[in-house]
Amino acid sequence: MSLRTAIKYTQYRGHKLVTGPASEPVTAADLRAFLREGEASLPDTMANSFIEEARQYIEETSGIAMINQTWAMALNHWPHGERSGIWWSGVRDGIVSDLVAPSNLASVYLPRYPLSSVSSVTTYAENSDSTAIVVADTFDIDTYQKPGRMTLRSGQAWPVALRANNAIEIQYVAGYGATADDVPAALARAVMQLAAALYSNRGDGCGCGNVFASSGAAALASAYSVARI
Repeated sequence: MSLRTAIKYTQYRGHKLVTGPASEPVTAADLRAFLREGEASLPDTMANSFIEEARQYIEETSGIAMINQTWAMALNHWPHGERSGIWWSGVRDGIVSDLVAPSNLASVYLPRYPLSSVSSVTTYAENSDSTAIVVADTFDIDTYQKPGRMTLRSGQAWPVALRANNAIEIQYVAGYGATADDVPAALARAVMQLAAALYSNRGDGCGCGNVFASSGAAALASAYSVARI
């Protein structure tokens, strides 16, 4: 029997938006045409508010980023930190990959997807002095997988990060592209239908959660979202 602490496959991570998308996947004119409303009854300010609310709700609940946006993720330590510990006498039960090198402990996953690029990686010493890491030399960036990931390159060591909280900060860009034309049609339609449902139910105390499924937006977005365990 072993007294070693069990391996953890999840850890704390802070996550915040640095730069939002430059535009929305649907315009106020698009929403008015969809609803067959005039500008007098649905002015740009109101239409854009419903569109932004709908887009943010879909992105927050699914992890999708539609138009390019920059995010910052903070970690207390690299994934290998959960493998540290002392082995006492005895044998730990488990598959050999857990004992040697679990593949998911070699990568850092970026929550928003699709991943476009990793802009910077910064580590912090105990006194909060920062060190900029050369991303291309240290990590392989996987923009195919959803969510995307940074994997330590062969022969490289995890950069030293010693601060007690948020010792690592990763800034990255996620999104299908820079403009609405890059967003898949089904996702743009999901925003349209959810925004239209919010407008149609305005004044009733209705929020996105009340009409997400009934508007059809949930079904449209589900084809692009990754199920979370």
